[in-house]
Amino acid sequence: ARVTVNRFWQQIFGTGIVATPDDFGIMGATPSHPELLDWLALRFLESGWDTKALFKTIVMSATYRQAALLTPEKLEKDRDNRLLSRGPRFRMDGEMIRDAALAASGLLSPRMGGPGTRPYQPGNVWETVGMGTAKYVQDEGEGLYRRTVYNFWKRMAPPASMEIFNAPNREVSCTKRDRTNTPLQALVILNDPQFVEAARHLATHALKESCGDELRALDLVARRVLSRPLREEETAVMRSSQVSLLSHYQTHPEDAAALLAVGESPADTAIAPPVLAAWTMLCNQLLNLDEAVNK
Repeated sequence: ARVTVNRFWQQIFGTGIVATPDDFGIMGATPSHPELLDWLALRFLESGWDTKALFKTIVMSATYRQAALLTPEKLEKDRDNRLLSRGPRFRMDGEMIRDAALAASGLLSPRMGGPGTRPYQPGNVWETVGMGTAKYVQDEGEGLYRRTVYNFWKRMAPPASMEIFNAPNREVSCTKRDRTNTPLQALVILNDPQFVEAARHLATHALKESCGDELRALDLVARRVLSRPLREEETAVMRSSQVSLLSHYQTHPEDAAALLAVGESPADTAIAPPVLAAWTMLCNQLLNLDEAVNK
């Protein structure tokens, strides 16, 4: 029960109460809060191993609901948040980042179960390994927008976008993922067809819902991606970016057409291509913010 509770805590806070989730022995790390670990484990047992109840207990606690803001005092006394002086903040796993973008755009399929899916992936990535599946055949329709947990995974040629976000290779059990931050991760969100298409759908939804009111459209996008309204200074930056992007796509219609052609789903023809392209890039920028990819 302690091991299970610790791994759930790690999912929520980024680091377990025991920082070595795969080693509770004498070579493992000492629990930062042993009484808390025991209390949660006992509660978990007494509830009949009710996972949902355990998660509800943790996320409704005052500890979890703290702000994630870092002050000089907290940095000095609790740099790694082992004392739980603030709420958790860490980069989400690659699967979560993809699912969050699809959910914000309205593209994420709610269907559960079924066979593995094959979403967008760079061409010819399987040819070098072969092994009876030398050709990657991409899905069409709903299969492109299922949750990432259903994605078909070839261990010798894993999905590039997942590997860049430190997903394990699945050759051995992984109890704790590494978290790195590299320019390649930003390039995935900016250029991967899955994210570009998600940005276009989010832009389409915002423009239609706002009925041409740009401030309302910006607010809608921010609430779906960041779960909060934009501050005044942020709105000014976003509007300036939108004007600049619109000017570019109005003078370069071929660029707008190329951008709107990304992805299998068709672009909405009721919105002028330069306008939709500009808003697509605006949404794409928001999806790439630290605040959008961090829990």
